[in-house]
Amino acid sequence: MAPSGIILEPNEKVILATRPLFLWEPLVIIDILLLVLALYFTSTQPTLMVLFLAVFVLLTLWLVVQWIPWSAKWYVLTDRRVITKRGVLNRTQAAMLLDRVQDASISHPFPLSMIRDYGVLHLESAGEHAQERLEGGTHELAMTGSTKFYQALTDAQTPN
Repeated sequence: MAPSGIILEPNEKVILATRPLFLWEPLVIIDILLLVLALYFTSTQPTLMVLFLAVFVLLTLWLVVQWIPWSAKWYVLTDRRVITKRGVLNRTQAAMLLDRVQDASISHPFPLSMIRDYGVLHLESAGEHAQERLEGGTHELAMTGSTKFYQALTDAQTPN
């Protein structure tokens, strides 16, 4: 199933959809811990309570500001194209036909590669300025589930 807002061609099928890496879970745990500490120090030390609440509010705002654009960014592999979708208010969708992909490689930077199969997919394509269309000037797609995406991409490119 395609993420909402992805424009597909007639009879085009989504093979895989993934997102960039965003480690929000540990930050949410820290945020909850800050709130608990603020509530704990409410009656005994009001200055610590204010400090913990201030850090809690700042971290919560930062998380929301970072999460909103992340939630709108997708990398989608179909049986015909590699599609990138990004943007909340100004939405952009770019695509590269699988027929145009001349080379695909993958790199797994340590230690992030150990988290949710993070990796960077490098795509080279035929045609002038083809890379710029796909990801705003780059042809590197940093994503979670990169190994599965790469395998599905090479399978989609290989005729049966």
